[in-house]
Amino acid sequence: MSELASFFAENGYCVVRQLFPVDEMAALEGVFDRVVQQCDPANESGIISTRNVHQYSGLWMSLILDPRLLDRVEELIGPDIVLNHTTLFQKERTSHVGPFRMHQDWIYLPTVDDTMIGAMVHVSESTEEMGCLRVYPGSHKRGRMEESSANDGSFHEQFPFEEATPIEAGPGDVIFFHYFTVHGSVSNQSDRPRKAVFVRMFSGKDCKEDANRFCENLVLRGWNYHASPGNTTRVLWQSE
Repeated sequence: MSELASFFAENGYCVVRQLFPVDEMAALEGVFDRVVQQCDPANESGIISTRNVHQYSGLWMSLILDPRLLDRVEELIGPDIVLNHTTLFQKERTSHVGPFRMHQDWIYLPTVDDTMIGAMVHVSESTEEMGCLRVYPGSHKRGRMEESSANDGSFHEQFPFEEATPIEAGPGDVIFFHYFTVHGSVSNQSDRPRKAVFVRMFSGKDCKEDANRFCENLVLRGWNYHASPGNTTRVLWQSE
């Protein structure tokens, strides 16, 4: 097991600094900003978002297929890598100071063998003032916790926001974390937007519990052992 995989197994997350050089991220940020122009205005929490940024831009599709990213993912979940979806997030300054409360991601997109991980690709700087990601290291070892969505009040009492570990990051840094890892973030209190693209992937030996839930089902590396004409038809029908 690599050092990266060992840290991930123990903590439920890991950070790779400068996986993508700053000059490359400058070009990607230009495309990011162009996508934002096609999105709806920020919601009450100051967030602009859209799913599947790779459907807007070939440059972002290239990043998702970049060996530098997939080599790290392979260390964590193996050589068969399937894309569930990507999400663009721009978090702008807002007077609303409440956090995006602690939660687990499994409750939104469960897979049979729980191999789903996320890779948060930072397009801009992400500081505590800007509402950087916060995690509970080791919380993934507790597995599936019921009522662990961002809307469950009792879950937030169990995992108070103030005790979570902040992870500040810069452009080109990537945070990987398991979908059991408890995480959240506060609102952006700076004058700079926080920009990131979140890539969600699972092992090709795994599969979604509900084939009709949103899933790109794109094989980024290796093989999808559960692909079938019926499965592909359902995914395509849902996305239309």
